[in-house]
Amino acid sequence: MPELLATLIGGVLAAGTGWFLQWRLEASRMKRLKSLMLIGILDDLKSSENLYERLIDEWEKSGTVWFTTLNELRESRQIYLKNRDWLVLVTDEGLRAQIFKYYHRSADLINLLENQQNRKYQIQAKLNEVVRDIRLRDEGTTQEQALERAVQAMEAENRELTGINSLIPQNIQKMREFKREAKELVGSLSDPKSI
Repeated sequence: MPELLATLIGGVLAAGTGWFLQWRLEASRMKRLKSLMLIGILDDLKSSENLYERLIDEWEKSGTVWFTTLNELRESRQIYLKNRDWLVLVTDEGLRAQIFKYYHRSADLINLLENQQNRKYQIQAKLNEVVRDIRLRDEGTTQEQALERAVQAMEAENRELTGINSLIPQNIQKMREFKREAKELVGSLSDPKSI
């Protein structure tokens, strides 16, 4: 009987030790996963600050939204996009919601800016084509006259282009806000108490 009791106690101790070691191993793995995810998101946010600044600078200098910069912004988000399910490891619910909201809203703005700049290029290309056709049909027409006639023929596109030209600067201003928000998130994620 004492041998049976010793065997039973030994089995319980072995099972308890095995469970405890497994629990510690899983806790350690989750902590490391959270740490790596946060490092990746922090790297992206810091990179995004610079890319927002570059996008704003390019706009101010050329009046153009450069697709290469927008694509860099998209590509820098891959760590977040591939690991967003693991963001639940961030214990602060408000911070977690702020991160989700930041990425969702900024991605929408990136897509919107790309679509607006692309549509602007399409309208301008069509205008150039119409001007060229007018000048080919009427050889005595000057560039200015052909442009004036083309704008009259493309009244709807001209209104659309006017709208786009007023919306893009407003959306560039929103990029300034996202730059500020990214900087605030870097500060929050760098504080170990908040995560």
